[in-house]
Amino acid sequence: MISAPDQALDRLLSKSRIGANQRLEDVWAEIAEAPADPDDRLAGHLAQQFLLGEEVTAQACARLQRQLPSAVARNCLAVQYEDETRHAALYRRFLGDKPTCTTNGDALNLIGERIMAWRGPPEAVILAIHVILEGEALAHQETARRFTACPRFAALSHRIARDEARHVAFGQHYLPAALAETAAEDRYRMYLWLRSLWFDCMERLPAALNLSSINRILARSWTRHRWEHWRSRLLALGLLDGEDYAPPEKSPPLL
Repeated sequence: MISAPDQALDRLLSKSRIGANQRLEDVWAEIAEAPADPDDRLAGHLAQQFLLGEEVTAQACARLQRQLPSAVARNCLAVQYEDETRHAALYRRFLGDKPTCTTNGDALNLIGERIMAWRGPPEAVILAIHVILEGEALAHQETARRFTACPRFAALSHRIARDEARHVAFGQHYLPAALAETAAEDRYRMYLWLRSLWFDCMERLPAALNLSSINRILARSWTRHRWEHWRSRLLALGLLDGEDYAPPEKSPPLL
């Protein structure tokens, strides 16, 4: 009998395959119907940052495909890998020969390195990618469209945001049941890992952006405030922090 989470993932997979079956040339042709604004430097800068995020996420999906027990979940990740690869190619089409600017490259590279180094339950990586990173990407896509003037960037952003919404939905369908079967100690360790990942990444951004002292203070305040949002989300999904879980004390070695 197919479990309820797998049934939900199977429906999501059917929707995801519709987009995955579109040829890159056809998708780009639709986007390119919107006029480009070569003077919108912010659009180019944001496209470069989103491109880096797509590459990190694709790498994570490739790893997760080898780790999850659910066949339908692995198939969802295989389609997402195709999505992320296509998104990266679309961003490269949009950027053309614009000079590369990797302002938050250090932070995104850190995410990739930490994911590859993680040796605990794969659900921690799903939380990092499908809850936090994809959730931030969706929020930033909407904000980017408000603050940029390039119609082509807006068309590109709208197209990619539809896929990213499905990626967030994957985490919503997969995680509750999977985390319910995860040991409390592992759920606590995953929480600590995600918290460290968030603050370590955010610590790198003010220096990379060359912010003033005042703006660095504001950035740190935003980082703490935004973490409270993700902390609430992680606890609602079943993770445990220091307030609701005390790790067992290690037994002293036998003499």
